[in-house]
This record gives sequence, structure tokens and C-alpha cells, in this order.
Amino acid sequence: MSAKHTFLTGVLLCAGAALAAAQEPPVLETAPPAKPLFVRWTAYPTASLSRYDFNNDVDQFEVRVYVELRLGSQEGPAVPDAVVTSLGERLDFVTDHYEKRIVTGKDARPAEIELEIALKGRPPLRERQPLPDWLVLAEPRPSVLEAGTDIGVHWQFDHFEAPVDVIAYDFKTGKELLRRVNEPGTSVVLPAAAIHSDTIIRLYVIQSWLYKRYLDGPAYARGSEVVVIPWSQVFFRTRGPARGGRP
Repeated sequence: MSAKHTFLTGVLLCAGAALAAAQEPPVLETAPPAKPLFVRWTAYPTASLSRYDFNNDVDQFEVRVYVELRLGSQEGPAVPDAVVTSLGERLDFVTDHYEKRIVTGKDARPAEIELEIALKGRPPLRERQPLPDWLVLAEPRPSVLEAGTDIGVHWQFDHFEAPVDVIAYDFKTGKELLRRVNEPGTSVVLPAAAIHSDTIIRLYVIQSWLYKRYLDGPAYARGSEVVVIPWSQVFFRTRGPARGGRP
């Protein structure tokens, strides 16, 4: 083979290799998988017989929803740009979490609650959670009561009883008047000796034990959970004992 033919063959082989390389698809760098989200979803079924005074927001029933959303783990940074909704309401981002007080109505208390988290670049997360129970104070009702007499405190659950914490304090001064922890029954007495006259008293009961379920799946960081804690409150005024004489 002549030197000329050898040279032409080499040129053709190089050209063919270059053409083949040009026709091969480029190697695309795959994006790393998205970090899981740490989600702490807390719901408080709330029965307020009144709020701040005996005649304000009477019989307001609501579910207070709080969602902590962090990237990667419980110690990760808060995620402020998600769209978080529950019971048809969009939650507001406040400082480092999402929250909303969702009024339901006394006779329309939901038996379950749902949560949806939408974040750009990820499929939405959807969860449903039963509300195992509602806790409602039955007595005292929001009113003006006379000091100097014991006040009976009664409460009830919609489905089954559980221990509660019972706390009462003077709303004007902050002085605690009653504290019972893990109370097993459905009633206690606020003694007359603890009741001041001409003031506002806030009394509330909250379930001592919480309902808790872990959220699992590749989209959730370890420790993600949903927590439900029912509670109820009332505000009432007190006045001095009735005196004899003309009304």
C-alpha cells in the first residue's frame, strides 16, 4: 500500500470516529434526589364556651392547626414557601411554622381532618387523620357568678373518657386558683376560698394524654408525626356575695 493510500485511510478513520462521537447523545447529569421533609402536624379540637370574657365568642368551636415543616430533618431549616392547607383553609406561615384557627361550628364538628402540602418541584403530600374525640366543658357556663360559693366544674368527651388537666386562674392578675393533673373523672370543684370577687376567671381542661401517629414513607424525614390534643375553655366573671336589703 502506498504512503498516499495509508494517509487517506487514516484521515477517513479519524473523520468517522469524530462523526460517531458527534452522533452519540450527551451524558446528562441527574439531579440528586430531593431531601425528605420533616413534618410535625398538630391539631387541637377546641371548644371555647367563651373567650376573654363571659360574653365574647360564646360557643366557638374550631380546630387549631399547626404544621412545622423542615428540610431534611427535625434540625433542618424551616420551609417558608410551601402551600399548606387543611379543612379547605390555607395556613399562614408565622416565624418558623404554619398555623390556622379553623372555625367549624358547635354542631358541625369534623370527625377527621386532612392536610395537603404543596411545594414546587415535589409531588404534593396528602394525609388524613381522624379526630378521635372532642372534649367539651359543660359547667360552668359563661356567666356572672357569685364569689363565696363553690363552683362545680364538669366536662364530657364525645366518645370515651380520658384523664385531663384542669387549670383555673384569675385572668386579670394571672394568679393560679386551681390545678389538677391527670384527673381521672369528669368533674372537680373550684373551692369558694380560691375565688376572688369582681374579676374574670379563665378555666380550661385539656386531655393529659395526646393522640400520636408517625408519618412514614420516603417523602418524610425520620420522626415526622401527627398529634391531636382536644381541650375546652370558659371565661366567667365573679361578683361579691349577695347582700340583704333592697335589690
